[in-house]
Formats: sequence, C-alpha cells, structure tokens
Amino acid sequence: MQIVLLRHAATDWNLEGRCQGSSDLELNATGIGQARAVAELLAGERIHAVYSSRLKRARQTAELVSRPHGLGVAVEEDLHELDHGQLEGLTFDDVKIRYSEFLERWRTEPAEIRVPGGEKLVEVAERAWNGLNRIVLRHRDEETLVVVSHHFPILGIVCRITGTDLNRYRTFRLEPCSLTRLNLSPARRWSITEMNGVPCAPGTPAQPLEG
Repeated sequence: MQIVLLRHAATDWNLEGRCQGSSDLELNATGIGQARAVAELLAGERIHAVYSSRLKRARQTAELVSRPHGLGVAVEEDLHELDHGQLEGLTFDDVKIRYSEFLERWRTEPAEIRVPGGEKLVEVAERAWNGLNRIVLRHRDEETLVVVSHHFPILGIVCRITGTDLNRYRTFRLEPCSLTRLNLSPARRWSITEMNGVPCAPGTPAQPLEG
C-alpha cells in the first residue's frame, strides 16, 4: 500500500508566518495554485481514496486533488493540526516577546511541553499515528491513498516511522503542499520513499504497524 501524505496548501497566515493550528482558515490564491499543481501531478496516478483533516485548508486541498479521480473526500478527525492555544495568529516575533519562557523550552524539548492553552506535540503525534492506522485498515494492500494533513501531524508520523526522537522533529522539512510518500508492506512494515517532494534512499528505517 502507498500512502501519499500531503501537507495542505498555503493560507494567508502561512505566508505571514503566523501560528496556525486550530484556526480554520481557507486557502489563498497562492495555496489554490499549489493545490491545483499537485492535483495535476497526481492526476496520472491511480488513487483509490482521499482523506483529509476537518480543517478547511486541508479539505480544500483534498477536494482539488480528488476531482481528477472522481472521488469524494473522507474526513479523519485525528489528522488536524496542533492546537496552538494562546499562540494562534501570533507571529514568531510576537511569541518571542509574549511567551519567551515557553519558546526557550520549545526549542529544546518540544515533545512534552504544552502550548499555552493548547496541545502537546506528543499528543498530536499519537493521534495522527492512530488516525493513519485506522485509515489503512480500511483498504487493501495494493491501494494508493492520499491523506491531506498538517505540519505537525505529518512530522509526528515521519518521526515515528524513522525512529526519530520527536524532540528532533526539525530534522525534517515540510513545505506547504509538499508530498511525503509512505509504503506499507504486506508484512505491515512502514518505509518512506519520498519526503517533502524529495525521493528517499532505500532502506529508510521502518516500524511495525502496531508500533
């Protein structure tokens, strides 16, 4: 089975560098162009199902990708972005001024620290992993699925598969509307074949489905 993890396309807040978690923004003109481009890229592949988080920016991206295949979009609740709590809508400079103590801890130990009024990164990674596994259990081994999510849920999944400590999530880069391709073998082992649109070398560390 192949799973195409797709980060949603750009919104105004992405381009302005604002914290965007549970805030339900739509794609802007740039984002719509990005989503159309990736839809064209995937139009030649046989896609069996398209899933999305509940947030508008992900659903809009998924809808554009699904159209060439005549598919609907199924919502998986656990794919939504980290709730940024009191940081929602703030720029990085705002956060440095208002939440300097939190930011210092986030730089070194982001996994277990709770965003003020929001979630812990470890919570997001766990629910995203659970959501992904629920999705794949609905499908046959030979199918290809597109799963549209967000920055932190996708990075949590990538860290899980590669055995990377979640505190080191910055090891990986994830641009808006970038593709990360996963492979799930018949033996239920995961591997990554493409990350942020860049092919990965064979032998990427994998984890069992139950991991």
